[in-house]
Amino acid sequence: MTRTSATSPVDKSALVRDVFEASERYLNKRRLDIMFRSDTVRTFTAGITLRRILDIGCGDGSISLPLLDDERQLTLLDLSSGMTRLVEANVPPSLAPNVEIRTENFMTADFVPSTFDLIICLGVLAHVDSPEQFVAKITALLKPGGRLIVAFTDSYHWLGRISRMLRWCKEIIAPPRYRTNLLSYDNLASVFRHNKLTPASVFRYGYLPLPGIQYVLRPTSLFKLTRTVFGSATQNRNAHMGNEYICALIKDNE
Repeated sequence: MTRTSATSPVDKSALVRDVFEASERYLNKRRLDIMFRSDTVRTFTAGITLRRILDIGCGDGSISLPLLDDERQLTLLDLSSGMTRLVEANVPPSLAPNVEIRTENFMTADFVPSTFDLIICLGVLAHVDSPEQFVAKITALLKPGGRLIVAFTDSYHWLGRISRMLRWCKEIIAPPRYRTNLLSYDNLASVFRHNKLTPASVFRYGYLPLPGIQYVLRPTSLFKLTRTVFGSATQNRNAHMGNEYICALIKDNE
């Protein structure tokens, strides 16, 4: 297992890094998303031949590490050193030679183009300077026919509008360190088309609009309840009600 680290100028990425350094706190708040993302990534990659995988914003590695085996090389990248320390502790010792861990800003990180069969980018686009440039760099790193699995929140869906209103109320008391990007499926779909990324699968779910439910139910119980409403990646129910997207896209053959 190799590990590298790089610093970047003080910009939005530095603010993002500082927020995500509270790694355990962030992961605990996002347990529902992590469970849906893990389940969906496993479904979207089933039966696909993969040799080289890149996980951007890898967190503790709980989503991409299960894809690792003797035949696969996995690069895990995160801005937060707290996250990459968790990753390092979670790598199976027997597979450590197949793993590279990088504490870097993806936009300034150096990679060989057309290298990866699969790139995973979950919940990252809301935190970058330019989603368009971010997706363009991802596309350049994918092999023709390679896959991108990306997750994002549609902030203009009615559930997203409710979340934004609640967040604005909280921000009156506690202003955020930085403003996240307000994304929509329609705008990102245009970005994907521009980069010759064709949708293969889409799964949608949402946080149930019941104030305080996350404090009443444990994450596993909330996952089961949410799954009752929205189903899974193999049988998505009530998709129109969900503003959380997990999409699998394929890079067109050149």
